[in-house]
Amino acid sequence: MNHLLNITKKELRELLTPGTIVSILAVVIMFSILGSAMSGESESEAAPKEIGIVFPEAQLDDPVCGTLTMRQALQAAYYSTYGVNTFEHIHMMDVDPTDQNALANEVKSNGYAVALVIPDTLASNISSKQQTEVQMYYVYVQTGIFGAASSMTGTVFMDSLNKVLEATIIGTDATFTMSPLKNQHDYTLINGNICEGITPYQIAATLMGQSMMIPIIVMMVIVIVGSIVISSMGTEKENKTLETLLTLPIKRTVIVSGKLLAAAIMGLVYGACYLVGMMMYTNGLTSGITGSSADISKYGLTMDPLDWVVLLIVLFLAIFAALGICMILGAFTKNYKMAQTMTLPISGLALIPMFIFMFASWETLPLIGKVAMFAIPFSHPMMAMNNLMFGDIMLVAGGIVYLLVFDIIMILITVRIYNSDILITGLDQSKFLGRMAAKFSKKEAENGNQ
Repeated sequence: MNHLLNITKKELRELLTPGTIVSILAVVIMFSILGSAMSGESESEAAPKEIGIVFPEAQLDDPVCGTLTMRQALQAAYYSTYGVNTFEHIHMMDVDPTDQNALANEVKSNGYAVALVIPDTLASNISSKQQTEVQMYYVYVQTGIFGAASSMTGTVFMDSLNKVLEATIIGTDATFTMSPLKNQHDYTLINGNICEGITPYQIAATLMGQSMMIPIIVMMVIVIVGSIVISSMGTEKENKTLETLLTLPIKRTVIVSGKLLAAAIMGLVYGACYLVGMMMYTNGLTSGITGSSADISKYGLTMDPLDWVVLLIVLFLAIFAALGICMILGAFTKNYKMAQTMTLPISGLALIPMFIFMFASWETLPLIGKVAMFAIPFSHPMMAMNNLMFGDIMLVAGGIVYLLVFDIIMILITVRIYNSDILITGLDQSKFLGRMAAKFSKKEAENGNQ
């Protein structure tokens, strides 16, 4: 036991260097800063927008439909769009409606989200039951995922204005005529319980952040820590320190377990830090978005402390499995440079479940897909959070058992390799390849005699 602790401490000291600690903290700080920035951007996009209107200001207080004035219609439409009962965000533009360049420049210089050009014939067209053509002007600004906000503002405001005018034209029976059906309540079956006031769309929208976040974190941790382990083994071979370690009177099982345990702890630290950072980022990203998300904790869809512990256990075992594969791959490296190329298989294996679980779930996969995903050890932490929240404990427990068996097998294979000459001499000088080369040369000699 003392040997295992000593080797684990030694490996941790080598892995947890000041540079590593700084890089981990830098990632968390970077994500928190990005989350704060995205939070401000998200809230800014959700805030009431400035809207320009091209319409004769002299006719603003004249009735356009019954007793409804244009000012009242615009104010009611803005309230329906943003929930703000004011006219201060609506700006009357004194621009020639036929001068498109002047209109576009006015929208840009004043920072309007959209400008609506409404003809002065609106009232007469309504009286004669003719549609009025409205023009909308936008200015495209590269704002990443929020680039469509201005066009959404124009579309929603236009729909709201239409509804205000429709209600006035129809009269007292407007509500019934426009909406003879009323959705009073939404009911969704969640974990065997009927829950009122929430829809599957709201649940999916709320969970979208973590559905994207967990697979990315697992993939990043596996690739980073796996690369560190394989590179470390390559460096040890290059510096001849591995040979010294193997000459110590310590069982190879203890050496392998210590190396894997230290690297897995390191990976867990990475994963926990990345998880905190990514949660800050996604919370900031969705902080200003309302309507589509919901408070799912009211319906039991939340992670309690025990669930977080189980998630970290699954993550630890998956990292351990990845490191076991990396130790096996690293055994066949001769130097640090060769070790860099050995990370590709582990990266590819982590990418497969990452992309699948970002756009699908365990329940939607066919049987062969479920078998394949269950067999890949990195799949289990990627789907563990959703499984824990929705009460699929048997799948999580089965994943833990599978990962434990997989980890033990990895240790046994690695110990077998550590006990062979492959670790020192390399794969190309092993007895296996020697036998294979002898077979091929014998076959070529037989073909030559024929």
